[in-house]
Amino acid sequence: LSTLPPDLSTLIDALDPLLAEVSEYERENWSELQRLVSLGGAVRKALWRSQFGVECREIYGDLCGAEKVLLADGGGGDGSEEGKDGDCAAGDYELDRVNSLERCAYTALFLLQELQSSSSQVSAMTGSAAALTANDGNEAPTNNNNTLSTLLSANDSDINGVIIEKSRFLMKLSPRIRKLESDTTKALLRTLEELLTSIRNNAMEQHNENDPKKRDTISTDNLLLMVGSCLRGLALLGKGAEAESAFARVAIMPIIRSKISMGKLDEGGSRGECAGLFFLLDDIANTIATMYGALLRSSEGMFTHDDVAVSNCRVSMEVDLVVSGVWIPIATALMADPGIRTAIFSPGIANILQANYSALDTFLSELAGNLLKAPQQDHSEEKTDLESDFGDFSHLYYQPKITANSIERAQSRLYSHPTTIDFSKKWNLPIYYQLRFAEFCKRLDKALEHVRNEGWQADVYTGEENNNKMIRDQLGFELPIFIELYDVLASMWRSNIFLRPLTHRFLRGAVQLIGRVLTFIKDGLDGNIEFGGNNNEVAAATTETLDDKEGEPAETVAGIPAYLWNSRIEDLAVVSWELTILETCMTHDYLDVVAKTVCPVDAESRKNTHNANAELEEIKSISADVLLESSQEISPLIDSSWNKLIVDNLITECCVPLSAVKGVAATYRMTNRPPPTQASPFVATILRPLKEFDNSYSSRTPPQIGEEWKYSVIGTVADRYSIAVEELIATVKRTEEALKSRKTRRMMAGGMSDGEKVKLQLFLDHKEFKSHVEELGVDSERVAGLLKLKELTEEAQAYEQTQAS
Repeated sequence: LSTLPPDLSTLIDALDPLLAEVSEYERENWSELQRLVSLGGAVRKALWRSQFGVECREIYGDLCGAEKVLLADGGGGDGSEEGKDGDCAAGDYELDRVNSLERCAYTALFLLQELQSSSSQVSAMTGSAAALTANDGNEAPTNNNNTLSTLLSANDSDINGVIIEKSRFLMKLSPRIRKLESDTTKALLRTLEELLTSIRNNAMEQHNENDPKKRDTISTDNLLLMVGSCLRGLALLGKGAEAESAFARVAIMPIIRSKISMGKLDEGGSRGECAGLFFLLDDIANTIATMYGALLRSSEGMFTHDDVAVSNCRVSMEVDLVVSGVWIPIATALMADPGIRTAIFSPGIANILQANYSALDTFLSELAGNLLKAPQQDHSEEKTDLESDFGDFSHLYYQPKITANSIERAQSRLYSHPTTIDFSKKWNLPIYYQLRFAEFCKRLDKALEHVRNEGWQADVYTGEENNNKMIRDQLGFELPIFIELYDVLASMWRSNIFLRPLTHRFLRGAVQLIGRVLTFIKDGLDGNIEFGGNNNEVAAATTETLDDKEGEPAETVAGIPAYLWNSRIEDLAVVSWELTILETCMTHDYLDVVAKTVCPVDAESRKNTHNANAELEEIKSISADVLLESSQEISPLIDSSWNKLIVDNLITECCVPLSAVKGVAATYRMTNRPPPTQASPFVATILRPLKEFDNSYSSRTPPQIGEEWKYSVIGTVADRYSIAVEELIATVKRTEEALKSRKTRRMMAGGMSDGEKVKLQLFLDHKEFKSHVEELGVDSERVAGLLKLKELTEEAQAYEQTQAS
């Protein structure tokens, strides 16, 4: 270790010459590398400058060429004498000129993209340089300047300078590029308007000549090709809205102005009825389809997105002539004029508003199909025209592919457009519903009032006779008030009343009407409603007819005594049976009526639903749940009517003859009558009310009631009967105890005492009563009162056998 430092020092001294040589070699190599990198940067810069020069030359050439085309077309959008003549023939428009305008649009789009790209590159370079400057100011200085990355970054700065030179060149051309875009847009719009005018003039000439065979097919196809070029050019420049506006202004608005007026709106009816609205809208759609149907199909085929799902209507089209070119002008025209707007959207009469809404809803739901559906043509004659002297080139012409999905997509765009949403808000549908619901309530309230005055059998039906017959025959309703109720409920979903946006309101209204009738019945069952009783008022006055028909004599209604119908078992049974039918109808027949209207099965009706299949099924499920919930209030009323009121009333009637049980003892006490051989006459009358009621209403007993109500009636009557018999037997026993010493009477009456005669009579009465019970289909073994009667009277069975022997 002591010799290590001198050795290291000697080694270092020996390495100094070698290190100096290496350092000198590295300096020479670095200088050569710097020279090579500098030369490579210069070459690269020259290459980039050359490449950018070529690009700038092409850009400038394209710009000058496009400007030349526009200048030749009409002075850059200022318009020429030929361009100003909107009625020039279609032959004056050459395909190459219109195609040149489309190419100008492509050029303008390319130049705009180059200008934007160059600006973005300069902005990115400026931002990067500023960031590097900030970092250099924050970091400590280093001696790493002689690195390869430094050399390359220096070369990159030279390239950036070339890019900046190109950007400056494009910035100098920017005003001309912007003017090119503007002039191209003006030229395309002017040409599009002229072509649309030519198409309209051709259509009018064909209509006036009324000879479709004179149609110049090639000329029409050329017009469509040129219009397609204009639309594509405007779409490239992002001017689809201007194209739609031009189509609406030049093609559609003249048709709308010639068709829509208050006179035509009321044609075929009184003023304010809008009787001609449906035919007016249909005429507008047919006229547009006839004149511009081919153009609309061509545009739809060009700009529709085949890979977009029908449900995804948010994807906008570059040019949408069906929605923005046709529907928006029509909707605007209907909403702009105050007189027309008031007549259509706020007529103040429910029937007129419903007819107007249905007409416009049908028009809108069929608009895409009417405009895009291809007409039937004679293809053989068309092929002959196209063959000419050069062969058949018809397969080279553009043929739009309009499928059912294409029409459905167009229809979805119609419904989702903001103007359609604003259009739908113009309808005062809540007021319409209030008017309709007031009509339903008035009709039902009047029927209930007549029922209160005249009873459940009052003839309150005011609907059509064929509906009355259908409801009676198919559903089984018998009482006119329930027929009236069902007819009111069914009328809510008829085509001349129902409006789809009010589905939830009509469903709620149906539940409310049912609830109103159920409340009326419940109040009657509770004894809170008195029927009849308006003798002085009703007998003196005449009531208006239920159907409110003028000119018919009023009906004079005689007053009836006041009564509570919950004490009439016939009314209770009939109403309960009607409630049973109503409960079944709510979840079956009436649900079918609602479902067929809200969720139609046929494809033609589904066009107006605006809902997907899954949504329709959900609507149907919700409707079923609502009606099921409302029908659950009916069952308690039926149960209360039968198991409480009918049972109580029958018990009361059946127990009246039981007062004759006490008279059995008086019949044989000290009368010296012979022993009885048959039952007492009153026994046959005990269950007579129950038998008569059962015979009349056994076929109309609700299934959920079953036979338990009979057991309730017979059980209670038998209990009271057994109590009366038990009391009588106790009295007879006390009497026999008091008369034990008088045995002579027993000998004189065939060896049977008065008490034994009474017991024998009670035994015979029990047998008779039991037979009547079994005639009613009731198991006597389940009736506790009968078992008790048997127990009380079985002692007299021996007397019967003795008497028989």
